Amino acid sequence: MTDPGIGGGPPLTTAVHSGQRRHPAFGSAMLVLAAGLVLNSLLGPLGLGFVDYPISSTLQNQLIGLEIVTLALVAPLSIAAGVLALRGHRAAGPVAFGPAAYTAYMFAQYVLGPEYGEFNAVVLFDVGLFAAGAVLAVGAWAITDPRDLPVMSPRRQRAFGVVLLGLAAFVVSRYLGPVLGGPMPAEFADARTFFWSIVLLDLGLVVPAVICSAVALFLRSPSAPMALYAVIGWFVLVPPSVVSMAAVMVARSDSAGSVSQVVVLGIAAVVFLVFAAIVFRPLLSRRRAGASPG
Repeated sequence: MTDPGIGGGPPLTTAVHSGQRRHPAFGSAMLVLAAGLVLNSLLGPLGLGFVDYPISSTLQNQLIGLEIVTLALVAPLSIAAGVLALRGHRAAGPVAFGPAAYTAYMFAQYVLGPEYGEFNAVVLFDVGLFAAGAVLAVGAWAITDPRDLPVMSPRRQRAFGVVLLGLAAFVVSRYLGPVLGGPMPAEFADARTFFWSIVLLDLGLVVPAVICSAVALFLRSPSAPMALYAVIGWFVLVPPSVVSMAAVMVARSDSAGSVSQVVVLGIAAVVFLVFAAIVFRPLLSRRRAGASPG
């Protein structure tokens, strides 16, 4: 059968579902990841304050913004992915990849950024969350059967590929100033390791992964749909986290805060959330090939 598409777009054909395949170990691990993220937030500056990161007040405000997104989006998505995996839903892997990869991305910065002088319990806990996120991101890909994913028309794959190239260009554009000889962002003047860890992750991992995913869409590779869900699943968490960081800085009268930045970033976050909903809607649909259109 075919789906009429979103907003008058090209028809979307749904692949034949080969039956539910539950993944209890993966699902349970995603629930544990969610619990670890919540615990980290509750122990940190957003919660009880037991963990005091040796960073500037501006970065502390940004960290609080990140933890708000962790509690509001990342942990709930991890729980949702875990439940989907336990139930054998085809969307389990694609939904899980975003929060798992985002966890690895963020906690690499948690470990490197503060520049600890020695090992401590906080470092080991953050390393554990980083490792869990990285392993579960790989696991999310491994449990996903491409035959169970919606099959996109060539035109839609090309359109999504162009969008991904736009996302890669946007990430690169954030670093054009320093690359062209401009100064490092002021908030990182006393936290250079934070800045370079983000540069490494964004330009060394995120941008190449997004470009490879775009190429897979252009070539109509069997892995292209999962690559699309993986990229969008990760990116959908980034705009809200940036908005949250900016909003916390404004709320706490941080000198680096900007109301106009919050507004602009907030609009961008809403637009991207709508796009993510368009991409994920067919995947979460219960319609199957051969089913009645109703």
